[in-house]
This record gives sequence, structure tokens and C-alpha cells, in this order.
Amino acid sequence: MTERRGFRVDDAGQTIVLAALFFTVLLFMVGLAIDSGQLYFAKRSEQEATDAAAFAGAIVIYQGGQNPPSAATVTAAIAAAVADATRNGYTDGVSGTTVTVNSPPTSGAFNGNVNHVEVIITRQVKTALVPAESAFNPVTARGVAGAEPLNNGFAVMALNRGNTPSAFTDQSNADIHLTGGGILVNSTNATALSNAQTSCSRFTITGGAIDVNGGTNGTFPLGCTPTFPAATTGYPQLPDPFAGFPMPSIIGLPVCPTLASCQDIFGNQNPGVYDVSLGGAGNTTINLNSGIYILRGHGINEAGNADIVSNTGGVFIFNTLTNYPNPGGTCAALTLAGNAVSSLAPLTTTIYAGMMLYQDPACGQTMTISGNGSFTGDGTVYLPNAQFVFNGNNATLTGGQLVADTVNIQNGNLNINYAAGTSAQPVLPRLGE
Repeated sequence: MTERRGFRVDDAGQTIVLAALFFTVLLFMVGLAIDSGQLYFAKRSEQEATDAAAFAGAIVIYQGGQNPPSAATVTAAIAAAVADATRNGYTDGVSGTTVTVNSPPTSGAFNGNVNHVEVIITRQVKTALVPAESAFNPVTARGVAGAEPLNNGFAVMALNRGNTPSAFTDQSNADIHLTGGGILVNSTNATALSNAQTSCSRFTITGGAIDVNGGTNGTFPLGCTPTFPAATTGYPQLPDPFAGFPMPSIIGLPVCPTLASCQDIFGNQNPGVYDVSLGGAGNTTINLNSGIYILRGHGINEAGNADIVSNTGGVFIFNTLTNYPNPGGTCAALTLAGNAVSSLAPLTTTIYAGMMLYQDPACGQTMTISGNGSFTGDGTVYLPNAQFVFNGNNATLTGGQLVADTVNIQNGNLNINYAAGTSAQPVLPRLGE
């Protein structure tokens, strides 16, 4: 009996030891899980803070309106990122925290890209439940954001969002050739897009689609090689890609009451604020030196054989009202008539790179190319609240993108090669890494 009692005592003791070991392991596992959760939470919080700080810096670069950004803009972007990290509880040198901001980034996919901001946050996080883990553990997160160009895929955009019939329309003698992008029509009308051109050789779209919020009227080319894209109706309305696009400053530009008042010694026009129509008649040719041209209330009016040509470096033309930059006043149309020829190249630097012609949203005057008139050159033609009209069998627009309230091609020729190098690409702040 004594041996049996001893056996039971030993058995009970082993059970207690095993139970103690089990609960020790269990507590260790629970502690490890809690410590791991603490580190995960720290990592997630830091990642959110780095992303927010990098985005704050990207907004400053975007608002700076220059490509590449100026040194002052970069300094302001770095300061904005640091301030945003502090607002979220991460201050360099406080509570075991290191905050590093680089613009341009020093690593990753955007290494050396001057339009981006890199934020790296490291914090020493102490875990205490598990003795082996009871130490300060560095937790690091990294975020990159920048102001990047965005290609929206449309060579032609009819922005009007109302119940407008024929917001995009063409006639049977129209020629439409689009490469690199398609057509967007925002109108809700049942005949938002009206097409009368059914020839495969005269209506071609390569690398794009026809997307219409409302409905279509007419038959598109059939049996084409390559296959002509079918129109998609009920397509969601898209916002104006250049909404809020900065208008140019008049600071530093001469005011030109006459064409002669802003000419160089060779008779070429210099950049400036023009209170006179940029145009002429007869066999005149107006040569534009590189820079910004603000047309204040008089627009462009070419007739006969008058031509406008840009010199090396390209130009940016802004059509606006007489009181600009103050509100109010009147504006004039952009008209190329007769045999008038505009051969223009856009600027390749600054925020206006690729933007050939921009009409003030407060101006609703139509841009018209009629007769044998032509407007040739890379770049975007942007008329946010105005109509674009072809009014002549041989009228031609050759460019990089056409964005207008409505588009009426009638019997003209539209040739667009839409790509990053031939059009304005709206620059928007967004996370990169």
C-alpha cells in the first residue's frame, strides 16, 4: 500500500510539473503574440504617418507649379513633410524617433526623381512581456509620394456634362485620325455623339476607344482593318483633367497695346500681355519668340494668307478677358480663316509644358478653323467652356490633344498623335511607393 501511495505522489508531482511547463509555454506564446502585435501596430502606425507626410510634401511640389520644382519649393516640401509627421506624433529626436525626409528620394523606384519626396521614420519600440524580447526594437517605415503626370487615354474630350445633343459631331466629309487615345463624350443626351463618317480610311482610331455617357447617332465604320473600336455608351462621366490648371502670371511680362510695341529688332513678337489681336491679314507672317503669350480680350484673328509661326523653344498661348488678372471684362474668339496657317510648338519646360493653347474658363468664345485654315503643332488645345468648330472642307487641326466643352468637326480634318511627349499631361500628387 505504501508503494502504491508513493507511486501516486510521484505521479501527481509529475503532473504538476508538466502543467507548470505547459502554462509557462502558453504564457510565453501569449506574450510573444502580444509583443508581435505591438510591433505590428507600431509598423502600421508609422507607415500611415510616412505616407501622409510624403503626400503632404508632394502637394507642395504640385502647388509650386514648376517642373522641375524650384529649390524653394523643394525646401518647402521637405518642411511640410516634417511638419505632417510631427502632427501624427513622430518628431525627429523625440521618444527614440528618427524622421528623415529626402527630396529627391535616395532609393527605390523614384531614386533621384526631383518631383518626389521620400519619408523614412524609425522608432525604438520596447516590448516587455517576454524576457527574451524585453528590449528596444527599431521599427522602420518608408513612404514616397510625388507630383506625377497622368495620361488619361483620350485624344479628344467633349467635357459638357449636360443633356446636350451632338456634343461631339462630324459630317460625311470629315477626316478623323487619332493615335494613342480615343474619344470621350460626357453629355447625357441620347444623341450625345453624332457621326456621319463611315469610311474606314477616313475615321481611324489606334490605341483608344469611343466612350460616351449618353447615346450615339449614326453608323461607325464596319469591317475595318484594324478593327474599328465600337462605341461604349453609358460610360461614367469623367472630370476635366485640367480643372484648376494654374493660369499664368502677368508679372514680368510687358504689356503690348500694339503688335509693334512688343517686337524684337528682327520684327518677331516677344512674349507679353497682348491688348491687341494676335493676327493679321494678307500675306503677313507673325513669328513668336519662345515664351508665354497672354491674349487679353482680343484673341486671334487671322484671315487671308496670314500665318502665325513659333520660333525655337515653343510657346504657351492663354486667351482671356480684358480685365485679367482681375475678374470681369470681355474676351474674343480664336479664329483662323481663309488660308491662315498656325504652326506652333508648345513649351517643353515649366508647368505649361505640352499645353499649346489654354482658354480662360470664364471665356466661352468659340475657336474656329475655317476655309483652308490650319493649326499645326504638338500640344494640347484646351477650351474648358467653349466649343471647337471646323467650318471648312480643308480646315485642319494637327496636334497632341483636343479638350473642349463641345467638338463640332463638320467637314474638317482632325489629326492627333496623343502621347506624353506631344500633349500636356496633368500633374497630380499621389503616392508612389
